Amino acid sequence: MKNFQATWEDEEASRQVELVVNYQLDQAQVEIENVTPVRVTFLCPESNKPLRSVGVWTNGGRRLLAKQVAAAGRLTTLSQEIAEGRLVEIKHASPKTATEPTRVLQA
Repeated sequence: MKNFQATWEDEEASRQVELVVNYQLDQAQVEIENVTPVRVTFLCPESNKPLRSVGVWTNGGRRLLAKQVAAAGRLTTLSQEIAEGRLVEIKHASPKTATEPTRVLQA
């Protein structure tokens, strides 16, 4: 499974929603496994400049935003963007150094 980061521009609500999309390529066809909203940036309705940004931490918030993304038709365009190579895959490098456990202070 591969993943990448994309955005959904919700012009009606003056916001941008950052998404992490997990997908697979199945016989040259893009199959989106899941979409996870991770951050919402609220925009000024007049200037379209960012006002504030908040992370999406709850499952309920993620489900609500994912339903809105799907209803807006963004999932279809995401598949097309993946197939055309317009989105960059997120690569998470694993650390190569050994780590030590953090000590717990006792009173």
